[in-house]
Amino acid sequence: MLTTPTYPYLKRSHATLLVLAVVFVHWWLLAGAPLWWSPEKRQTLRPQAMVTRTIETSTPRAAQVPTVKPNRAVRTPTDLPKPAPDPIDPKEQNTSPEYNTTTPNPAPTAPAKPDTQPLAAPQELADLTAPVALPARSASAVDLPPFKRAAPDAPDASNLTVTTSFKAPASAVLSYKMQGQAKGLTYWANGELLWQQDGQRYDARLEVSAFLVGSRTQTSTGTLGPEGLMPTRFGDKTRSELAAHFQRDKNIISFSANSPSVPLLKGAQDRLSVIIQLGALLAGDPERYPTGTMLSFQTVSQREAEVWQFSVEKEEMLPLPYGNVMTVKLNRSPRREFDQRIEVWLAPDLGYLPVRLRVTNANGDWIDQALKSVEKPTP
Repeated sequence: MLTTPTYPYLKRSHATLLVLAVVFVHWWLLAGAPLWWSPEKRQTLRPQAMVTRTIETSTPRAAQVPTVKPNRAVRTPTDLPKPAPDPIDPKEQNTSPEYNTTTPNPAPTAPAKPDTQPLAAPQELADLTAPVALPARSASAVDLPPFKRAAPDAPDASNLTVTTSFKAPASAVLSYKMQGQAKGLTYWANGELLWQQDGQRYDARLEVSAFLVGSRTQTSTGTLGPEGLMPTRFGDKTRSELAAHFQRDKNIISFSANSPSVPLLKGAQDRLSVIIQLGALLAGDPERYPTGTMLSFQTVSQREAEVWQFSVEKEEMLPLPYGNVMTVKLNRSPRREFDQRIEVWLAPDLGYLPVRLRVTNANGDWIDQALKSVEKPTP
C-alpha cells in the first residue's frame, strides 16, 4: 500500500513564514498607517512639502432681503377703513401728528351750571368743619350710619292730648299670665307690674320672665303734676340697661344709647307710663272720652321718640284668669310699615289699671298678657 511521504522541513518553513507575517503586521501598525475604516483621508508615508495659504478678509456686505411679490394686492394703511371715534370718551383719540389723520376734536364746552343752589355758604361750611367734642361711647352704644339720621316725627303740639283732669290709680301689684309667638314658635311667660305712687311721685316697674329665656324689665319714674304722669327717666334692661332722660329744665329728651336728643313736648310719656296715663285720664273724666276719641302722646323708648295715637273703643266684658272683668279697650293702629299694634284693656273697677295688653309686631310675632291676680304692694 502506497503512502504520501511527509516533509518535516516544510512544516518548519510554514511556521517561520507565519512568524514573519505577524512581525510585519505589528511593525506596520506601529508605523502609523491609517486604518481603512477611519473617516479621515488617507495619507502617504512620503513626507509632504509645507503649503501655506493666504486668506483675504473683506468687509461683509449687508444681507439683502429678497423682495417678495405678493400674490394679491396689499392694502396700505391709507386704504384701510378709518375707525369711528369712541362715542363714550372722544378725548382718548390719538392726537399724535404721526398717526392722527382725522380732524382734531373741537374744544369741549363747559357743562351747564346746575339749577340747584350750593349746599352751604362759606360761613356755614366753616361751622361744619370746626372740631366737635364727641361724647364718650358707652359699652351699649349703637353704631350710627355715617349719613345724617332722619329726624323723628315732629307733630304739632296742638294735636297732642291736653290734660284737663286725671286720677292716678292706687298703688298695686298686678300679676299676668303671658303667651306669645316668635318665628312660629309659641312660648309662655310670667309678668308683674309694680305700680306705686304717693300723690307727688310715682314708680312703675314691669318685669317679664320666661324659663330658659331670661327676663326683660322696663322702669319709669317721675312726678305727678298738671300733665298727669310726668316721667323723668325711662329704663329698658335685658342684659344691660338703656335709658331715656326727660330734661324738663332744658326741654329735651336725651338717650344713653348716643341717639340724638329730641325736643320734649307737652304731655310726653314713655312706653310704660303711657299705659298708666291712659287710665288716669279716663278715671279723671270718663264722659270726656267716648267711643271714637283719639288720644295722642309723644312716646319715648330707650332710643327714640315718636307719636302714639290711641283710639277709644267700646266697653266689653273680658274673661281673664283673674275672672270676668268689664273693660274699656283702646287700640293703637300702625301708622308706618314697621309700627306695632298695641291693644290695651283698662278696668274701671280696678282704677283703670291695665288688665290685658297685647302687642303685635309687623312680622306677625305677638305677646298677650292677661291679669291673673291683684295685690297691694308691701310697705
